[in-house]
Amino acid sequence: MANESKSGEAKPKNARPGHDPAKRTNAPKALGVALGRLTRPVFKQRGVALAEIINRWAEIAGPLLYAETQPEKLIYAAGAGHAAALEISVSPAFALELQHLSPLIIEKINGYFGYRAVERLRLRQMPITRSVGGSESQPARRPSSRPLTSEQQARLAALLEGVEDKTLRQALEKLGRSLFGASR
Repeated sequence: MANESKSGEAKPKNARPGHDPAKRTNAPKALGVALGRLTRPVFKQRGVALAEIINRWAEIAGPLLYAETQPEKLIYAAGAGHAAALEISVSPAFALELQHLSPLIIEKINGYFGYRAVERLRLRQMPITRSVGGSESQPARRPSSRPLTSEQQARLAALLEGVEDKTLRQALEKLGRSLFGASR
């Protein structure tokens, strides 16, 4: 038979020469090794443009756009080569302005890369939040509420009269103070 070894035992059809399945190990491997093998073809084809856009957004967009926008993802169409659509989260109040500035933003991004990396922008309206760490600025804090008048304090105390849970009472009192003390 063709699948028999010198010792007379039958080998499996898919056996590789010099491979002993008994010596196979299931030892853990570093994630970076596996990840590198998986991402290498994609990065060779598309580059790391999105990571570069996100990391350098403040430089590319400038301070005004940086405060109102945040790049989210690159969407590549089949057969489009390097050109992609850049999805950007934008604060709702700034969306129309950004739509008019789209050609300039695309030009700035492509000028930064030196090739046509972004073909168009897709805008997604949502509040923009930045992480606390790093060089990113924190959103402006709202001004504190004004002090309550004695009438407002009495009304708040009357509203909280039946609440027995101490934690709940403190939370409701804080909420009441912020509502009554809000500048109108």
